[in-house]
Amino acid sequence: MRGDSWKDHRAEAETSEQTLVWMTEASLLACRSDNIIISLNLGTKLVKAIQEILASPTDDNIHVVTEKPDQLAKHIIPSEVPGVACQASIKSKRRSKGIQTAERRKVSNECGGSYHMEKTGLERSVNFLKGQDLDIGVLVTDRHRQIAKWVRENLPNTRHKYDIWHVAKGVGKKIDACAKSKDCAELHPWLRSIVNHMYWSAVSTPPDEGPLIAAKWTSVVNHTMNIHNGHGELFPDCVHPPLEGRETRKQWIAPHTKAAVKLEQLVNNKMLLKDVCNLSGQHQTSTIEAFHSLVIQFAPKMIVFGHAVMLARLQLTAMHYNENAAREQATTKEGNKRFKIVYPKYKKGEHVVKQIKTDATFGYVDRLMKEVEELCHQKPAARDIPAKRNTPGTLAADCNRPVKEVAIQQHVPRFNI
Repeated sequence: MRGDSWKDHRAEAETSEQTLVWMTEASLLACRSDNIIISLNLGTKLVKAIQEILASPTDDNIHVVTEKPDQLAKHIIPSEVPGVACQASIKSKRRSKGIQTAERRKVSNECGGSYHMEKTGLERSVNFLKGQDLDIGVLVTDRHRQIAKWVRENLPNTRHKYDIWHVAKGVGKKIDACAKSKDCAELHPWLRSIVNHMYWSAVSTPPDEGPLIAAKWTSVVNHTMNIHNGHGELFPDCVHPPLEGRETRKQWIAPHTKAAVKLEQLVNNKMLLKDVCNLSGQHQTSTIEAFHSLVIQFAPKMIVFGHAVMLARLQLTAMHYNENAAREQATTKEGNKRFKIVYPKYKKGEHVVKQIKTDATFGYVDRLMKEVEELCHQKPAARDIPAKRNTPGTLAADCNRPVKEVAIQQHVPRFNI
């Protein structure tokens, strides 16, 4: 997108009282408290336009949200010249519509594996923010221990929060494993309720009140035993109304049984409680998950693409996502909202109710074709053609390549008797 387009989108957002959103493909979401979200890496031709946006006076902190970074490595695009291609759009005050940006980094073995690459990607993204004189107020990630240590040591003024979905997913797996052990089958009917309780504990608590989140979380042990008061000083009683009818006939867990002891040990795990205190109830990363799912449609993993083709497909993915991220829910002729029931693999046979969205639009294709047509009618000297990129070589390009004839002569099949 050209620099003047950024200004047009910003003006449109201001006149409509909506918010500009940019989100990096590096899985980081930088968000001002005034709700302006800035991408972490911008194309060199867009830097000037973005600097004009950042020039607006403000003392607000920056809120940063990131998903589980192991998705980061497989979307990093190699390049000798750092930069991105971006798109802009509008975020409604009622619903979030993230702008995805493909960030190009040089892929190599310098990090020693994808696990270490997660921390390296975060370091480079944070350094970029610091280079723009931005302060990070809140950083939300998964429970990656290397990242947690790095944030503690290098970002002392940043509040490090954890995404609820990643923590709840781990807890759910542990409860499911305990329910399969002997004399613990009564834990299984409580699996979904316990996971939902973790979400409620974080979302219903104001920010920076971690001890209260932990107190709400640990109360679930008493609740599963039909004990609804006397939980503790910070959260003494359950907030639900008195149980009546079907609610009173739940499969309560008997105290001091093996299942009760297992559940108490799991819920009160010291490391888990420490992480529960840092759960983020305000910022989540589901939009990034949706974008990564869309990338697979434009760039299937079963097909190997070259650098230029992969970059183009990621840019098309970003444009398609930006245009269709905030689609309305479809309705019937009578005006009723439409839903569908699906059975995802991770639910292990259980169903999930999902909204049916309106059909996707492809307006970005028409805009691209119109711009191509305009370029074709311009004289070559008047065209704003970007500089040719230096396409990096593959990882195998750094390997020692033997002479083919010599390698064939030295080749000995293992099954050659």
